[in-house]
Amino acid sequence: MKNIDYSNQIQKEAILNECKGNLFEFLVAQGLASKSLLEDHFLFNLPSEFKSKLGSYEELMRENEPKLLVELPELARSTVAYIWENLKLDQYKFIQWKVIGKIVATNDNEYWNETDIVGTYKTSDSIEKHLPLSLKLSKDHSFTNTKSAGVKSFVAKYFTNFGALSTDLQKELNNEVDESFLMMGHRLYSLIDQEFKGTFDSQWSDGQTELPGELPEDMKKIVHENYHRVALKLSGILEELKKLNSGLFLNSLAALCGFSHKEIIQVSCFHHDYKLKGITVKKFDDLFSVELRDCELLPIKDLASSIDVSLGNVFLQIRVKPMNKFTTAAYKINCSIKVKA
Repeated sequence: MKNIDYSNQIQKEAILNECKGNLFEFLVAQGLASKSLLEDHFLFNLPSEFKSKLGSYEELMRENEPKLLVELPELARSTVAYIWENLKLDQYKFIQWKVIGKIVATNDNEYWNETDIVGTYKTSDSIEKHLPLSLKLSKDHSFTNTKSAGVKSFVAKYFTNFGALSTDLQKELNNEVDESFLMMGHRLYSLIDQEFKGTFDSQWSDGQTELPGELPEDMKKIVHENYHRVALKLSGILEELKKLNSGLFLNSLAALCGFSHKEIIQVSCFHHDYKLKGITVKKFDDLFSVELRDCELLPIKDLASSIDVSLGNVFLQIRVKPMNKFTTAAYKINCSIKVKA
């Protein structure tokens, strides 16, 4: 497990969120296995790599988020009880539960890409079937993260149903990313009386920060304007795809909301200071049934780097962010959703 650099808030939050998420997945899966009378089988079949990581996760939480070790098991117990009751799992004859998440390599099988926990059960005629659960632990009233991808592959990857057009539009977006990055570089270097030559070199790194949150306000505005330009370009691309074929476009948005396939069940546990505030269980048809599929791309606010989409019962936010440092053009696109009240 990496050491946390507390001078780097982005790195700190990313590592702690990874630990918190994996611990929560384990505790919920263990709880579901216990209710299915399969806890011994579940623990015995945990991958050895994951078992070793659990100790590291717990140690890191004890050092940095001690309250979490007290509250997280209770959140997991409540989530297990809610899942069991809401999905009426007493009717299933489960034969195993597994933690999928980041533990199992699933790149060759897109069916599992959004699955954190999977239960396998047998039907009355002895056919094995799966119950795939996507598990989210989120702060109350916040957006729930669903997808993350590099900006230079986002359109081609998630709008591939549009064929060659998605590739062409991805190239347009990449050109905007590169041109906007160069504009940002020239403007920032001018503020330190240096010449920008296409990359942030030692002239910058020797005396300036590479973390956007640590910049003075005049430089921070230039960086935010860069992300804003990329978001505007991406918004235009999305509008173009929507006008061309709204059906294909809506299917792609469902995937961005965490529903790449209709079998996935999205479980969200909301907390305030790790005290339970609510739990939701959503299936594809709860959010994307035909009668609910009105879609509107909302105008981007001044200097905003996110695109808000009103989609049926859901708000989808598509946000341009730095991977970590702003000094490379390697941005990511984060997608998150909030179910409308």
